[in-house]
Amino acid sequence: MGLLSSKALIQAHALFLFVLAVYLTRSPEVVTDSDVVFMLGETLQLDAAPSLSRPQSPFALCGILLIVDALVDLILVSKIPRVNEIMAMAEIARSAAPTSVVGQMRANPFLARLASLYSEIWTILSAARFCLFFAVSFFIYQSAPSDWGANVLEPAASSDSTSGLDQLKNRVIFTYGFMEMMFWLWIFLTLREERQEIAVRFTEQDEQDS
Repeated sequence: MGLLSSKALIQAHALFLFVLAVYLTRSPEVVTDSDVVFMLGETLQLDAAPSLSRPQSPFALCGILLIVDALVDLILVSKIPRVNEIMAMAEIARSAAPTSVVGQMRANPFLARLASLYSEIWTILSAARFCLFFAVSFFIYQSAPSDWGANVLEPAASSDSTSGLDQLKNRVIFTYGFMEMMFWLWIFLTLREERQEIAVRFTEQDEQDS
């Protein structure tokens, strides 16, 4: 298993979303003018975000959505037990009965299903979010400058015709989408390693019981 478990990574990601939401709500310029956003935008030649006044800025709404996303992740990761936790409970039960850990999980379909629930849910979520942020990042990267709602040659007309959705097509959203894409890929790979490790532990337990 890697240095960090999938649970620790998800909790750290939720904390990052909380911090990012605070900055987007109170001081969005800290995010929009950050070195990471600037360097990635310049490297890929993405247009900068249009100037946004606080009443019209979509970043406040984005901050609220990030907080909701972080809360949902924290609830899921704290309420769904991992396989290691299931096996720990089975170890406690094993001390009071001669049945093996693997035997208990196989004999109880509910326990076996509960043991795999964490991995199944987060594997689906990580894969779905990776595909979502990949699509968003690819769409922004492939968008022509005229489609971004940021026409530098006609700033007056641009400010009048720019919609809220057009304002999201900028290097800030691209940077966030790219970071989310890489993070959820990391989570997906970590979950796969954890499943392989659990499978090895089951095999070793079977050999000891036999």
